[in-house]
Amino acid sequence: MTYPYDLAISAVPSDAVLVTELCAELAARLSTEPVWEGHVTPDGTELPATLVADQSRVAVVLHQRLWQHDTCTSTDATTLRQRMRQRPGSVCVLLLDDTPVPAWLANAKRCDLNAEGLENAAMFALDAVASCGGTVGSAPRQAGAAESPSRWPEGPPSFLGQPRAHSTLRHELDDLATAIESHLGQRRALRPDGVFELHALPFRLIARLDDVGISFSWVAGRTAAVSDGWLLVIEWRGVAPETRGVGALKSARPVRERAYRVEGSDPAHWRWRVDEPNGRGYSSANLLAEWLAGAAIASVADGRIRSYH
Repeated sequence: MTYPYDLAISAVPSDAVLVTELCAELAARLSTEPVWEGHVTPDGTELPATLVADQSRVAVVLHQRLWQHDTCTSTDATTLRQRMRQRPGSVCVLLLDDTPVPAWLANAKRCDLNAEGLENAAMFALDAVASCGGTVGSAPRQAGAAESPSRWPEGPPSFLGQPRAHSTLRHELDDLATAIESHLGQRRALRPDGVFELHALPFRLIARLDDVGISFSWVAGRTAAVSDGWLLVIEWRGVAPETRGVGALKSARPVRERAYRVEGSDPAHWRWRVDEPNGRGYSSANLLAEWLAGAAIASVADGRIRSYH
């Protein structure tokens, strides 16, 4: 049987960089371009539903703790449940963290991105396409890099080793602050009695969302180069309700933290990469979106626990 698409992806919006990287690995070896459910193609084409059983040969779920908790992937889950009944072997799962998959996905083939890496994850998806009757091309040959004369004996310093990278770092942190303040403004409008604050310190941002805090701290490395530092993000719980300002975190406890290194060849390609083997990459907007969504999910869970007790 033929399908309009060889491979369709279900992923939360904050995994946009990973989707791009995965599609880049897959595109040259598939008969059709990989598609991301609910997103337009690079040429601006709006696609019909791509996760239904008769539209794509294989569906790949990029599964993490936020999956099914946003509007798009919640709809994806409904579609994929039906697909698992119709063509169970055509759905596979790429695990992005240790969140258990739902019971209805328990029999789908899985690959752990953190353990296997992007290249092996792409091979996993390609094998799934082949096992469902698709055609997979051979891997493109890597062209040798042409040598070019340089005025520097050891080559020019990389972008992240140059002073201008500090300007980009400040710009990215300013963008984070602007986006946080916009989000807090929306929360204040919905809950005028809540406590929603942003505290901006040199190279540190602290977002207060009632009893939840999220801090974004730039930690300098051994040298002044941006490439030697990292961004430390921590989610805090138990923020003192009667205390305003930074001091409210003194009684809070950290419940989740992650460090990100910077990568990029210029300001336009700035990425925050999880400082772990095979860590995922993020734009500043996607990074913030993931932490805000995670905090919201945890708040709902905490509320259910309190209601139960």
